[in-house]
Amino acid sequence: MVKMISRLPGENNNNYSYRAIKEGILTLELLPGQLLSVGELTEALKVSTTPIKSALWKLQQEHLVDVIPQVGSYISKINLDLVEEAASMWFDLEKEYLKSACKHFSEENIEQLKRNLSDQEMLFEQKHMLHNSKLVASKFSELDDKFHSIIFKGHQRNNTWKAISQMATDYHRMIMLKGIESRIENMIAEHKDILSIIEKKEIERVENVLREHIFKPIDGWRQMGGMESHEGNVDDIFAYSNMGSLNF
Repeated sequence: MVKMISRLPGENNNNYSYRAIKEGILTLELLPGQLLSVGELTEALKVSTTPIKSALWKLQQEHLVDVIPQVGSYISKINLDLVEEAASMWFDLEKEYLKSACKHFSEENIEQLKRNLSDQEMLFEQKHMLHNSKLVASKFSELDDKFHSIIFKGHQRNNTWKAISQMATDYHRMIMLKGIESRIENMIAEHKDILSIIEKKEIERVENVLREHIFKPIDGWRQMGGMESHEGNVDDIFAYSNMGSLNF
């Protein structure tokens, strides 16, 4: 069941419930296909049923919750079509902004990327002290999201990145399922490579480096390899509406 998390300053019950449940979904505390109990959620988060129902409705719009009338609410299975679509859209848009960044990108934005990378490295160095792989994965996922958002914000496209990030929730759940904590060191190296491309204006390297960064984590899933790493039934986790189409 979802865990109680610290409230943000001034956060109301609706926003808190939504954020807590969504975090539980994205960190796989709540697994794909899992039945959600409104009563258990209200007890866990210490709120009434109204903000819980509001949160579930909102999460349904984001394809993270399936509400079946007269049956109940379930965590949506990971939709492989959405994984493919989100990864492709992310790649198509970010490659253009990275090429543009090779021509003009402010020093302030570059410094923001460097600070973000420093935070990533600090997290990696301290991960063994946290004794919680899901917490490490969640914190790194936030830093990863922030890193890429800086590139979009540097081109006044903050809302564009928000749309990509929201659409890519199934992409991130798949990565979490496979174990993002085992890839943190490689992802930091890839982020450093992206920063180097911007600083050295190596526009010719953009597509190959970014393609590797975005598609490599799901490359092993093309033929559904890696499914054996999960203890549950594969059919309980994934939606198969377009199986085998992850051709990047």
